[in-house]
Amino acid sequence: MFSIFIKIICFGSGITLFYFLSFLLNEMNEPEKPMQLYNRVGFLIAGFLLGLLVAPYIENWLVKLHKQVLRSMMRFSPHSLASGFVGLLMGFFFSVLVTFPVWLFLPKMRSLSLTLSILGGIIFGYIGVLIFSRVSLWGGNVVGSIAYRTDAALPKVLDTSVLIDGRIFDLFKNRLIEGKVFVPDIVLNELQGIADDSDSGRRKRGRNGLEIVSKIKELDDVVMEVVDLPPPRAGEPTAVDARLVNYTKTIGGILVTNDYNLTKIASLRSVRVLNLNVMARVLRKSIMPGEKIDVNVVKLGKEHGQGVAYLDDGTMVVIEHGDKFVGDAVPVEINSVMQTVAGRLIFAKVTESNEDDGGEPDK
Repeated sequence: MFSIFIKIICFGSGITLFYFLSFLLNEMNEPEKPMQLYNRVGFLIAGFLLGLLVAPYIENWLVKLHKQVLRSMMRFSPHSLASGFVGLLMGFFFSVLVTFPVWLFLPKMRSLSLTLSILGGIIFGYIGVLIFSRVSLWGGNVVGSIAYRTDAALPKVLDTSVLIDGRIFDLFKNRLIEGKVFVPDIVLNELQGIADDSDSGRRKRGRNGLEIVSKIKELDDVVMEVVDLPPPRAGEPTAVDARLVNYTKTIGGILVTNDYNLTKIASLRSVRVLNLNVMARVLRKSIMPGEKIDVNVVKLGKEHGQGVAYLDDGTMVVIEHGDKFVGDAVPVEINSVMQTVAGRLIFAKVTESNEDDGGEPDK
C-alpha cells in the first residue's frame, strides 16, 4: 500500500510538472493548435516516465528515513517525546508572536517577513523541544534523553543457537537480562525443523529450544512476543541470520546469540550483540600459573601419560602424568594457561605429594 501511494504521488508530481512546462512552451512559441496538443501529450508522457523512474529511489529513501526515525524515537521515553512535541508547538507559537508585528507594520516587506517567520519557527521550535523534553509534563520529573538511555533496557532478539543452549532461561529467571524479548517466527520455524529431524541428537536439541521458549514466556517478569517478520523483498537477503540482523537493527535492539559468525556479521552492521559464550568467558574464574586446584580426572589424554579433567565452566585441564588418576579427584598445580579459538586450555601437573604416594590419591 505504501509503495502504491508513493508511486501515485511521483506520477502525479511528474505529470503536473511537465504539464506546466508544456503550457509555458506553448505560451512562448505559440504553435498551432495540433502542435500544442502534441506538446502537451508528449510532456505528459515524459512526466509519467520521470515519475516511474524516480519512484523506487524515493520509496527506498523514505523507508530508510522511517527506520532511522523509529530507531531514534526508541531511545526516548514516551513522556519525553510528548513533552518535546508540545515544546515544538510552543516554539512555533512564540515565533508567530515575534514575527507578527513585521507582517502587520511592514506590508511591503513580505519576503523579509516570510524569511523571519521561517527562521524564527526553526530556532524557537528547536529551543522549545530542548526545554520541554528535559521536563516531563506528566509529573514534572526530569526525563532527559541521556538519563533515559542509561536506565532503559533495550529489546532483546533471540536467535536459534541461544535457545538450544538453554542458559538464557536462567539469565532471565534471575533478572540478569532485562528488556522486552522478541522471538522471530523464522527462529521458531528453524527450531521446529530441528525438532522434527530424523537424527535423535538434533531432535532433542530442537525440542529443548522450543521448551526454553515456553519457559521464558511463563516467567512473570519477562515480556516475550513472537513476531512475524515480513517476507524479504526483491534484492534483500533471505538467510535467517541476515534477516535477524536486519530486524534487530530496525527496532534498535540487542541480538542475543551464541553464534560466533553471526556475532561478527552483526558487529559489522553496527548492531549490538550479546554473545553468551563471550559473557561466560569473561565471567570465568581467573587461574594463574602456580595456583593449585582440585580436579576430577575423567579420561586419558592424547599424549602418553596425560590425563584430562574439566573445570565447572567446561575448561579442559590437561594433566601431566595424570593417566594413573583417571576416575579420581587429585590436586594439581597449574603450569600454563593457553587461550585458543575454542576457549581456554589449561596445562597442569600432579602435585609432588601425590606423585610420591605412588598414584593413590584421596577418594
